[in-house]
Amino acid sequence: MKIFYTADLHLGMRFAGYPDVQDELINARYETLENMVELANQENCTLFVMAGDLFDRTTLNVKDISRATRALNEFNGELIIILPGNHDYYIHDSNLWNEFSKHAGDRVLILKNPDIYDLNKYNLKTKIYAAPCSAKHSSENMIKWINSQKSSKDDSIKIGLAHGSLEGVSPDFDKTYYPMTRKELESSGLDLWLLGHTHLPWPENPDKNSRILIPGTPEPDGFDCNHKGSAFIIDLESSSDMKVQKVSTGKYRFSINQVLLNDDNDITSMKRKYTSDDFSNVVLRLILKGRLRKEELDRVEEAIDLINDNVLLLQTVKDELHESITSDLINSKFTENSFPHQLLSSLLEEKEEISFKSLQKAYDLIREVRNET
Repeated sequence: MKIFYTADLHLGMRFAGYPDVQDELINARYETLENMVELANQENCTLFVMAGDLFDRTTLNVKDISRATRALNEFNGELIIILPGNHDYYIHDSNLWNEFSKHAGDRVLILKNPDIYDLNKYNLKTKIYAAPCSAKHSSENMIKWINSQKSSKDDSIKIGLAHGSLEGVSPDFDKTYYPMTRKELESSGLDLWLLGHTHLPWPENPDKNSRILIPGTPEPDGFDCNHKGSAFIIDLESSSDMKVQKVSTGKYRFSINQVLLNDDNDITSMKRKYTSDDFSNVVLRLILKGRLRKEELDRVEEAIDLINDNVLLLQTVKDELHESITSDLINSKFTENSFPHQLLSSLLEEKEEISFKSLQKAYDLIREVRNET
């Protein structure tokens, strides 16, 4: 049995903070779903598993729900398994899941209830122990019922499917996202746990001994996702013989980079790096730091224009990028022998790092006071 395993696609995410590329980011998530199904077909996967948050909310329109089911119905394997997560949680008479069921094919299994789903009817010696979410927040996880069950002694592969934070891995300081611990999972008696909720893959490099897996989001959604989008392909020969392959799935990336600029060579290197094809599909935030002459600062702006034309979206932060304070600059801004002229000139002569910082601070304060008066 081969499983294509993903989670946290968040179809319908609005990306209101990125109005210039909002449509591209919204559509990319549907394209990623289509691409994952195609990859699963190429790999001859038996199951396509979504461990929660296929959708970003429970109030999507019919067109978007139908678009998701059309993509899923292209899967050629035996079964598509969907677990409701904390964003697309299941409640009785849920409009989202009722509408989804209308459009989904007969090979889509929605794990609506905490229960054991026996896949023998699909000719698979596998039992899924499901822990779906029933609300957006919960201080209690949904796996406790599994730990209270006596594990059956048949030869089925027993897979737990849950959505929530994992202690030591997921950020959940207030413990409001169905918190789980590794001890709970490992003591359940199941052969494998597939978790959703955390948008970074874990472990980073899974192996045959990895029995708790988190695929991360397949399409990054912000600067806290510093990866290219990922999913896992799990090849199960038996409950004790497993291979896990991590695959890249995302269309767009989010990247924050600090760049120190002190001369023309630094400007040229920045321009060369961020106008390459590696960054053409990136929402890029550049934090620029350093001291440059006036003509070099002009060249930075020219480089920024070229980078902006290459990337999906560019944000620049230049709070710590300053014009180099030279004798010529001081002479052009302040009267000779005035207090500002003397102070800045004396700091400039010291040529120590701490003096350069003091020089910049003194220069900024003097300019600020002069502007206010």
